[in-house]
Amino acid sequence: EGGEISVSLHNFQDWQARSRFFDEFGGVRFTTFNLQGVDNPQHLFGQAVTLNYFSILGVQPQLGRIFSPEEDKFGAPHTALISDSLWRTGFGADPSVLGRSINLDGDAVTIIGVMPPRFELFTKPDILTPLSGALDPNSPWFDRGNHMGLYALAKVRKGISVSQAETEMRQIAAQLEKEYPAVNSGHGVLTQSLQSSIVLDVRSTLLVLMGAVGFVLLIACVNVANLSLARSLVRQQEMGIRMALGAGRGRLIRQSLSESFLLSVLGGLAGIVVAYWLLSALISLAPTNLPRLADVQLSGRVLLFTAAVTLLTSLLFGLLPALSSTRITAAFSEGSRTSTSGPIRRRLFDSLLVAEIALALIVLTGAGLMTRTMYKIANVDPGFRTDHLLTMRMDVYGPQYRNNLPNIEAFQKAALTKVKALPGVESAAFTLSLPIAGSQWGSVFVVGDQPVVDRAKIPVAAFNPVSPEYFQTMGIQLLRGRSFTEADGPKSLHVAVINETMARHFWPNEDAIGKRLKQGWPEWTTPWWEVVGVVADVKLNGVIQTTPMHIYLPVAQNGIDSAYLAVRTKTDPQSLAATAQATLHSLDSQIPIYQVRTMDERLKGAVVSQRAAMILLSAFAVVAMLLAAIGIYGVISWGVVQRTREMGLRMALGALPREVMWLVLRRSMLLVFVGVAIGLLGAFSLTRVIGASLAETGAGKTPLLFGVQALDPITFIVAPILLALVAFLACCLPSWRVTKIDPLVALRYE
Repeated sequence: EGGEISVSLHNFQDWQARSRFFDEFGGVRFTTFNLQGVDNPQHLFGQAVTLNYFSILGVQPQLGRIFSPEEDKFGAPHTALISDSLWRTGFGADPSVLGRSINLDGDAVTIIGVMPPRFELFTKPDILTPLSGALDPNSPWFDRGNHMGLYALAKVRKGISVSQAETEMRQIAAQLEKEYPAVNSGHGVLTQSLQSSIVLDVRSTLLVLMGAVGFVLLIACVNVANLSLARSLVRQQEMGIRMALGAGRGRLIRQSLSESFLLSVLGGLAGIVVAYWLLSALISLAPTNLPRLADVQLSGRVLLFTAAVTLLTSLLFGLLPALSSTRITAAFSEGSRTSTSGPIRRRLFDSLLVAEIALALIVLTGAGLMTRTMYKIANVDPGFRTDHLLTMRMDVYGPQYRNNLPNIEAFQKAALTKVKALPGVESAAFTLSLPIAGSQWGSVFVVGDQPVVDRAKIPVAAFNPVSPEYFQTMGIQLLRGRSFTEADGPKSLHVAVINETMARHFWPNEDAIGKRLKQGWPEWTTPWWEVVGVVADVKLNGVIQTTPMHIYLPVAQNGIDSAYLAVRTKTDPQSLAATAQATLHSLDSQIPIYQVRTMDERLKGAVVSQRAAMILLSAFAVVAMLLAAIGIYGVISWGVVQRTREMGLRMALGALPREVMWLVLRRSMLLVFVGVAIGLLGAFSLTRVIGASLAETGAGKTPLLFGVQALDPITFIVAPILLALVAFLACCLPSWRVTKIDPLVALRYE
């Protein structure tokens, strides 16, 4: 089982000691490293893991070994395993990489192994290090109240059900809450399978898209069924002649199956070719958090599934029409063409046509909801100016910066001075986190002029240290008070700026300026900050989620060694990216600079799941409508051919062409309206799935729909009208062709 909520180290150790339903517990802490001492410094993603991490996951390095108990102790020589991609890109896949030393954050680390190519736990780590070896016994990690950063993995004991294991973990959590109420009050445990944890954030989105694929496949199958049945009826007389001349029924069935199989194979091959062409485009549209996205390809399993569907289609839609067309009893009956369009057969064709319309409407409605969602998102005010804004991130790590706040501040001040002096730059600022990204430092806090609430109900806010020009650079509106200045230093009064949501929550009828608050639990000795300003709300956790309470702090009073640099430009921000990076590297060439993007790009990335769902559902809707139009045209055309003699007779008896055309069109549109009605009933139910689906934006789970209800009236009006219009156009041509029938020719028609 894998828990997605972090746990304090002491609680984790108690879980290990008290659990009876798990074979072993393992832990992982997600971290980052700077690869230094090379020509091109890199920012690497890492994991600090327990020794049994590898046995729990059932993975071993492809080269080298895992960590030894001696290496998993604080103060031991630093060792690491590297990823296959880092091994290939950074070391040329050299087998002698084992034993080589690399510089991570200024520390010499020895490589002892290389992980397999496909190894991934939530993300693909570049570096794996021992957990205990990285934990200083005097660090906050050994505080039971520190619930940040450690994630637990455990293997359920054989013979124990998942529900039993979950019940035991809840009981242990309740015991720890009673034993340590000061630090564990309100902290429980969440358990879920590792598979569920990995796919949870995209599972609903993928199911919605898979459902759309299924509907399109059903529409295609209905088309194939209609065409196969029509073809069998047309060839019924031919089959009767063949049987009369001595051909066995089995031989004729085999011939029909061979023809059907050949057509299916050709269609399957064409589909594979198109899929190969479109694969890269589909991957580029997929959410970046999609598990194992890099491994998506036309694998043997995919091709085998395609072959199976092709074979099943050829058998299903080849065998039944073959059996029908080889019935010799009606082969030579007079007026066989008329007889074949009897009530039973006509109802079958009508039913398939109605089903096709209904399925197409369901897909079209889903696409309409996602289109409406993207329109709503595009008109959301993020609370800051996204234009002409270049952003990048850097980690100021290394021996000269470690536990040396003055050196960090000196580098950051020099960086701001040099960047602001570049041509085309208006202003620049450092910040712990950017809007939209959802990576703010979240913490509990205490308000000075209000009573302290129960520990489980203590408020939480997003904390964000920023440099003085941050609000100006980001284009965030100052509503009251002042912003930070260079005078807000380590020795001056500790100050804070809060957002409008927080001011309205705690001081709805008074001014928040001058109020006091502090970060942490009530008993902590953290300093009190005085509120000196109130700014407008900014979207922190993506565009869709509600803005939380937000507290800004001066970076000079709360030093940060990992920060974003935001640069407001007068020209295209991307054109200054290389110059800005070169300027920063002139100060320290060993600091990696990464995530270099414009804010507009970040904003687009925040809604990638919704955008991907909209584009793919819209593509499926277009295909569904096209297939439905082809199916309608084919069925109506076939019906017109079958009723040629009847239409000729009507016209010979005085019916006007427009009356005959209306006769065909009226019946066709009646079927369309029945299909639309059934489709609306299906859409009412299935669109609720989209409404309840969650997407991962990089800033937490958000609904796939935003600003739009699952039963959005505009969508449920426009989608049926659009489909009915397409269906009407598909009906018009065969209906118009009826008026061109010569009555004399029609009366002689066989």
